[in-house]
Amino acid sequence: MRKILLSLFLSFFVLTLFGQQDSLLRNFKFRNINYRAITMNVGAGSQFYRTSFLAGKNESHSSSGSGAVTYYNLKSTDRILFEMTGSLNTGFGFGKSSNTSDEYKNHGLSFAPSLNLLNKWFSGNFFIEMGANVSINYTDSKNTYTTASSVHENESVGQSAAITAGIGKGRLENITDMQNALWLNKALEKEGRLSRSLSAGELNGLGRAVTKANNTRVLDARRRTQYILETIDDYFQQRELISKTDIKYFSNLNDIAFFALNDPRLSGTEMFIRLTPSISNGREESTQKPPMFENKTKSTNKSVHASVGLNEYIPLSLQHQNNFGFALKLDYFSHHYNQKYFTSGVLTSETDTKPDLRQASLTAFFEHAIYPNTRTLVSIKLDSETGYQDVEGNYSFFGKATLAGSLNYFISHRTRLNCTLGGFYLNNVHADDNYLTLLPRTLQFFANAELQVSL
Repeated sequence: MRKILLSLFLSFFVLTLFGQQDSLLRNFKFRNINYRAITMNVGAGSQFYRTSFLAGKNESHSSSGSGAVTYYNLKSTDRILFEMTGSLNTGFGFGKSSNTSDEYKNHGLSFAPSLNLLNKWFSGNFFIEMGANVSINYTDSKNTYTTASSVHENESVGQSAAITAGIGKGRLENITDMQNALWLNKALEKEGRLSRSLSAGELNGLGRAVTKANNTRVLDARRRTQYILETIDDYFQQRELISKTDIKYFSNLNDIAFFALNDPRLSGTEMFIRLTPSISNGREESTQKPPMFENKTKSTNKSVHASVGLNEYIPLSLQHQNNFGFALKLDYFSHHYNQKYFTSGVLTSETDTKPDLRQASLTAFFEHAIYPNTRTLVSIKLDSETGYQDVEGNYSFFGKATLAGSLNYFISHRTRLNCTLGGFYLNNVHADDNYLTLLPRTLQFFANAELQVSL
């Protein structure tokens, strides 16, 4: 683990020593007064199946549906950075199966609302932050076997809530719009469509125009496409920066506005002190009758996380980025898990555990990202954590590290190739569950590739 951490910091110093930060990217400020969006999804499905045999037939049919609505709100000014996401997901399903010996019916329902809030107030280079995360999950299902005259029912409910409070210095800015503005300037310059070279101030203004185009709410999708193109074009036209407006010019606008990568790219330094208390509880009841069997499970998890650290995101150029950070952490987990089995209303067995976990650790990460063009991203990232822990009076050191590389490669506007390659190492790590299970010492490598085609 110590060798991994040493390699992490040596890599950072070497790459930073020979890199020069891009001032336009580094100094860009993402500002948006109030962006709101609502996303709704509704889906349904059904199937029918029949197989015939000499002795009879198997037949089944089922139907299911789902619905989701998400509300997103973002506000970024010099004084406030506010982000909120609220969502509601629901689902249901029912079906029936029959064969020569039995008939089976089932139905189920799920319900899951959630709310995430984060607000930062800035005064000069200092900030105060408050955040909250609340979620509920409810599922209910019932299976009925007609011939056997038995019914299986299962109901589970879970709630969780967490609050984050912190203070710090610095600010991390989203520079994706400035990145795409520079790509657009480069493309137009290559095609000879600019009347002159843009100054640093004009390039910064182009980045703000891209932000305005992407973060103004227009409900009609056709009109939104038109608004985005018109907003960016208007910036060039008002300043007489375009020498020729032809299909080459507008195809470059369209390409950057709708097909460039929009994964968040950050710039800046942030030093922080954060405290996050959280609590979650769950209840699950399963019954089978006849005979009458019941399984009742209850769990309560409480935790407190305190951290002090630094994150830095450095745009070396349009094509290269270094990100790194480290934090000192104190963590406390308290679990209470209770499971009871009943037969005909009589308690037959019970499991009750109350394990606690205390940890003090150092976490660190380093990432180098490469942006060879507007639609391709290559990155390599190392995450690590090492520390000392107390599990019910058993003291020990622990460590874990993950090294992974990824490729998001553009093949065509409808086809992308996603690849990941890496490995991870675990030593004396406990799984954060009701039993605080000690995981075996592990060294594992992985590789996968996915071809994503949009029709």
